[in-house]
Amino acid sequence: MADITQDLLQLQYSQNFPISGMQEANINLTLPPVPTATATVYGTVTDSTDPIPDATVKLFDSKGKPYQHTLTDKNGEYTLDGIPAGTYTLAAVKEGYLLSDAAGVVLTASDTTQINLVCTQDSSLSLGALAGVVKTLVDKTETPLSGTKLSLLNAANGVVATTYSVDDGEFAFYDLADGSYTLMASAMGYLPAAPMAVTIVNGSIANVLVTMSADSRTYNGTVSGIIRDQNSNAVAGCFVGLFQVVNGQEKLVATTKTNAAGKYLFGGVTGGEYLVKAKMNQ
Repeated sequence: MADITQDLLQLQYSQNFPISGMQEANINLTLPPVPTATATVYGTVTDSTDPIPDATVKLFDSKGKPYQHTLTDKNGEYTLDGIPAGTYTLAAVKEGYLLSDAAGVVLTASDTTQINLVCTQDSSLSLGALAGVVKTLVDKTETPLSGTKLSLLNAANGVVATTYSVDDGEFAFYDLADGSYTLMASAMGYLPAAPMAVTIVNGSIANVLVTMSADSRTYNGTVSGIIRDQNSNAVAGCFVGLFQVVNGQEKLVATTKTNAAGKYLFGGVTGGEYLVKAKMNQ
């Protein structure tokens, strides 16, 4: 019979690193010795009365870093072994249940310790959710859009929830009962997005992308001001021209005249470089 090999030094791994062309990478690792004796933790996960099968049980080290995990069997039982001596915390969770309170434990070599965990069922966790991102096209590049108002309507067209997209365009609705919904989006300077149908079934999670288009009627800027004479008096009926500058060349794109207060206004000004010229004839 062949000898059974045993680890002498623990497995370690490097961080991910890129290689391109003829680049050379120098990766050094330090392998700690394998503990000669390890501890075992076992127990049962219940809802305080009945066992919970297929619950995830996770062991964290003294710094809160995940160390090891497993799933409970059909009887709600679990076992974690091969654990080096040290201080740990243990917690369990399952979909539809709140994370259990963390149980602390100090293990020494060869310990076998029983820790039972309790997860509380939460009906709201079995409800659905809707998450998404709002984007728009800027210079043919898809860009996240913040400040978009998102409204969620039920089958009777009643508004059940509203929210706004954040800086990266993301938004979310949660605690949604099963049913059919309509998602509406609106933002100043943009055309309303087409209503989007969303269905939540058995507490499902829906992910959507909302695309907004700039409204050329309102998205553009304005240019305004007051024309005065050398005595600082407002000049009424003064000709004002708006010139766009492209590659150093001026092009007259809009004209107007000042009102009785000497004010003028150009609306619907698209992005670009401009200058204003004014003159008054006799």
